[in-house]
Amino acid sequence: MSARRTVEQSDGYSGHRAAEIVGITYRQLDCWARTDLVRPSMRDASGSGTRRQYTYRDLLELRTIKTLLDAGIKLESVRKVFGYLRDNLGW
Repeated sequence: MSARRTVEQSDGYSGHRAAEIVGITYRQLDCWARTDLVRPSMRDASGSGTRRQYTYRDLLELRTIKTLLDAGIKLESVRKVFGYLRDNLGW
């Protein structure tokens, strides 16, 4: 494993890097964070100029959401599914 990869994983992923990895726009990522679809686990934004930090698990959730949306499932349905998972399965 390269030194760069180790640093990225321990420090988390910036919003821009997370969006790039998942294959969504930063604007989508920002919207999903502001509307509580997926909040960054490592560090949330706390005002102007602060940066969100996403974990690898967050990236998996984001990728799952993107896959569901790409399959034609409506965003509101995806929100319900993730809400259920968080409320009932401790996600």
